[in-house]
Amino acid sequence: MHRSLLFTLLSLLAVLTTRGQGGCIPPLAAFSGPTASPIRICQGDAVAFDASASSAANGQAIVLWVWRIHGSSDTTNTTSYTHVFNDPGVLEVTLEVIDDIGCSSGQSDPVFVLVSATPDFEGTTVPEEACEGEEFSLQAFAEQAPMIGYPVACTAPDNGVALLDSPSPPSLSTLLVTGQSTAPIASLAELGDICIDIEHSYMGDLVLEVACPNGQSVVLHQQGGGGMYLGNANDDGIGVPGECFRYCFGLSPEFGFMQDYSSANTVPTGDGGLALAPGRYTSVEPLEQLLGCPMNGTWTFSSTDNFGADDGYLCGWCISFGETPDSSFIDQGPILGSSADSSYWSGVGVVNNTSSPGQGTLLAVPGEHIIDYTLIDDFGCVHSIAFPFSVGDIPEASIINNTELGLLCAQPTGAGYTYQWSYAGQPVLGAEGACFTPPGPGAVGVEVSTPQGCSGSTTLLNTGVRAYGGDQAPILIQPSVNNGSFSITLSAASAAPAHVNVLDALGRSVYQELNTGTGNSITLALEGRLSAGTYTVIVDRSGSRAVGRMVVE
Repeated sequence: MHRSLLFTLLSLLAVLTTRGQGGCIPPLAAFSGPTASPIRICQGDAVAFDASASSAANGQAIVLWVWRIHGSSDTTNTTSYTHVFNDPGVLEVTLEVIDDIGCSSGQSDPVFVLVSATPDFEGTTVPEEACEGEEFSLQAFAEQAPMIGYPVACTAPDNGVALLDSPSPPSLSTLLVTGQSTAPIASLAELGDICIDIEHSYMGDLVLEVACPNGQSVVLHQQGGGGMYLGNANDDGIGVPGECFRYCFGLSPEFGFMQDYSSANTVPTGDGGLALAPGRYTSVEPLEQLLGCPMNGTWTFSSTDNFGADDGYLCGWCISFGETPDSSFIDQGPILGSSADSSYWSGVGVVNNTSSPGQGTLLAVPGEHIIDYTLIDDFGCVHSIAFPFSVGDIPEASIINNTELGLLCAQPTGAGYTYQWSYAGQPVLGAEGACFTPPGPGAVGVEVSTPQGCSGSTTLLNTGVRAYGGDQAPILIQPSVNNGSFSITLSAASAAPAHVNVLDALGRSVYQELNTGTGNSITLALEGRLSAGTYTVIVDRSGSRAVGRMVVE
């Protein structure tokens, strides 16, 4: 995007006139926050900054205030600026001011903002389910991430070069590296950041590439981005460098490819234009292509301009070679709750241990609950974690004698309830329904369990299978020796349903059925379901009982 010729000439005249009077005298950028640096806050807090201490040269006035926070930027036309800090960690805030003739202060010394991170609560747990009256110990575990700043990018040496316009050959700049490790680069952490200080008026022209001493290379930017500026480019076409911005490529980029952020991450250039914001970007080709490169030797940066009418300048470039993260603030991070009123549990049934923060007991009270653990750090930030807690009642089990069907039935009943019957003090295998027919007189018990696994039990003493009265008659079983499939012939037909119960030799019920047929014959096909042995078959109908025996081979 080109300015008009008239505007270009006027701008150039203004620059030359200013320089003829002693050059551009940059303004001074100075600002402060609500407290001394570092400022300690919580995620989501807003911080107001005041740049009224900034000043311009005599006869000039500051017109733009450019605020940069870890690669992002905002521009205001007043001295006040408020930013909401949503991301935790060490955040660096700098200010650049630009006066009414386009002179820039450059970036100021930083003010640091420490934003408390959400602690890691791994190991802090509450049971998901319990039964009424159970008691649990509560023990909280929380760990705060250390306050680690972003790596410090390298400072470009004096290796600048004009970026020639198409159709000129690629512009090259070399960097002689000595004194580093003689071993080949084994990780991106060892490589560090590749940073370029550059200005160009049409980033869609450029292919930017770095090659290491053995010839391995990586493309950092592959055209794209259209007419967006890199840096505060001087687009007058006479080869006078503009203001270079720093763009880095490394292990933990803040942004994706440069071309993808050509409209989403921009800063004003001071003359009404826009430029891609400085910061760490993702290289087009993976930086892993430089693994195996020797550190020592001549590294080469190249810029290829593919379209005419635009030029630029490389002020310098560098490689940080394993600059470590900034640990200056590692001991200044938030201290987690250390008292009973800054580390505590809450919820139904919770009792805190006032002498041991983060500890307590939980008594299970029936119902659906949320149990919370809350932690307040010395930044004043509140962190909490919530746990759902389902508590079941202990069922009051009872046994009802169903005299019409000759059944004993358990209460309560409902969806999800399970049952286990016992006879003479021993569980009856397979007797897991709501009703049960005992094999004879004796003690019958049942354990009733809720969906949460809470159990209640009861025993009915001196219960007999003929407790309801009635006569006992024989039945005909054919064949009397069978494979599990047989027929039962009753003495008479009846419209009343018949309850059939098959007991093994120990008196345990192994099969039950309610037959609603009206004839005097019942056929059962239990082949494969009955083990070899002797069985008793009981049929209850209309208050009478018929009993027969058979053998399964």
